[in-house]
Amino acid sequence: MSAAPSKPRWGDEDRAALRRLLAYVRPHRRRLIHACLVMCGVAAISGAIVELLGPLTNVIFVQSTPDELERIALAIPAIFFLKLVFQYTQSYLMSWLGQKITQEIREDLFTHLHALSMDFFWKSKSGEVMAKLTNDMNALQSALQFVPLYVIRDSLTVVVMLVVMFIANAKFALLALLVIPIAGGVLGVLGRKLRASSRRGQEVMGDIYHRFQESLQGMLVVKSFNYEAGAIAKFRRENDEFFHQMMRYFRATALSGPLMEFLGSLILALIVWKSGQAIHLGEMRPAQFAVFIGCFFMVYGPTKNLARANSTLQLGLVAAGRIFSVLDEKPSVTEPAEPKPFPALNRGIVFDHVSFRYPGRETWALRDVSLTIEPGKVVALAGPSGSGKTTFVHLLLRLFDPTEGRITIDGVDLREMSCHDLRAKVGLVSQETILFNDTVFGNVAIGREGASRADVESALRTADAAEFVSTLAQGLDTPLGDRGARLSGGQRQRLAIARAVLKDPKLMILDEATSNLDTGSERAVQAALERLFPGRTVAMIAHRLSTVQKADRIVILRNGRVEESGTHAELLADNGVYATLTRYQQLEAPPA
Repeated sequence: MSAAPSKPRWGDEDRAALRRLLAYVRPHRRRLIHACLVMCGVAAISGAIVELLGPLTNVIFVQSTPDELERIALAIPAIFFLKLVFQYTQSYLMSWLGQKITQEIREDLFTHLHALSMDFFWKSKSGEVMAKLTNDMNALQSALQFVPLYVIRDSLTVVVMLVVMFIANAKFALLALLVIPIAGGVLGVLGRKLRASSRRGQEVMGDIYHRFQESLQGMLVVKSFNYEAGAIAKFRRENDEFFHQMMRYFRATALSGPLMEFLGSLILALIVWKSGQAIHLGEMRPAQFAVFIGCFFMVYGPTKNLARANSTLQLGLVAAGRIFSVLDEKPSVTEPAEPKPFPALNRGIVFDHVSFRYPGRETWALRDVSLTIEPGKVVALAGPSGSGKTTFVHLLLRLFDPTEGRITIDGVDLREMSCHDLRAKVGLVSQETILFNDTVFGNVAIGREGASRADVESALRTADAAEFVSTLAQGLDTPLGDRGARLSGGQRQRLAIARAVLKDPKLMILDEATSNLDTGSERAVQAALERLFPGRTVAMIAHRLSTVQKADRIVILRNGRVEESGTHAELLADNGVYATLTRYQQLEAPPA
């Protein structure tokens, strides 16, 4: 558990968050100005209602003029109807602004996440990112919607009430002003407590989101190992911490409104006492006293709202800071200023003394690797777990850049190419088949923007997937469910192959594409893959060595280095690592 944060104060971070929020407000400033003008109208109408109390008191208690009484009686619903229209308009405008700005920030956040390099997702917990996309966005939306409404409208209302009181009696109005510095001090103290507790609460909520996601995705392991009690215990600890942090926040929130009311009641009691004496001595009229009492009761709601605005603002600023921290992340893999086009791939791919270490790790994933993949050839990479095979894929797709050395295609460094152009020319079939909660067509068509149904059907036939797709209830339009849960492993893998086929790539990368399949499915998928090889350059990452025997060249990696290289026959003859791994896998193979 992290150390308790120091008491935060308004500083550069808060001002920076406000400046960035204002940048989102600026395009909609006309609507905000309209809302502010309407709020001014609401405050003015509130003042008019209080001013009406003076004549009403005179008519009822001092004079009894039927005509004046009738005019006042008609004025009351007219003024309140006007106030209804203004209040509806201000609420609508501020709701629109709050929704629109959070919509734009949410879109920017989602877009920025897709622009970040893979190292961000390696170091970030997905639940924490989800908390920022949901919980923090909700808190920010509330702040954008309600804080300006409370601060502008209710501050104006308080000012109008003070003006009305000064007009009625300046001496007693000065007494009412005593509450302002006291309230400012109270809100300042409570604001620091609110900011500290809300910041920690949001951090813990990220942990809770992560714990939920972790258990849902790993439920098979949780149940298989009877880990329910351990998972629940961890969740309870984090949930309990969130409860205590939020209770600190709610204690400060719950105290602010009533405390402001109590301070106001002290001033009100003083005014009632002094007003009573003044009326008794003839220094004040009952109508003036009615205006003062009316002002105080009209200030009651705005005072509570201002206290509430403080807590909403603190929570919103913390949420904004967390959201902007993601927007401030910079991709480690950057686009060149003048990218070179993907070459013809007629000279091959060269790893030139490439070394790579993942961010935050001390060990090298690849160390001084030099190899060439000739155009139109199938090169297989094999080796023990942790030897650097998957890292090879990450670098070839430019998900990361080499720490040392360079990777070239026809002599052009990958860092000189556009990532989008590079990946458009590369087809990937990975060990983990990712399917989206979409139809068969939608999942395969990811491979090429604007693909037609005929294109998708052709890719399915090449991937040996057309037959099983035709048996689905809605064919190409069949929803696959979350992560393609309605399909078998072999069916999911065939759709992944079809997706890669649809791109018609110059370079095909197969990252242990059959490692999670049974023997029957593996043979079918392997046959589908081999139909893609002619006319393409293929880099094949393999765990089962039976799948690489036909490769033009087999490269064995161990501890991030190239251990040996050659054809299947040559490597068996060398009796090295490849031969040893082959013998082990033959011993492990089930009898035919």
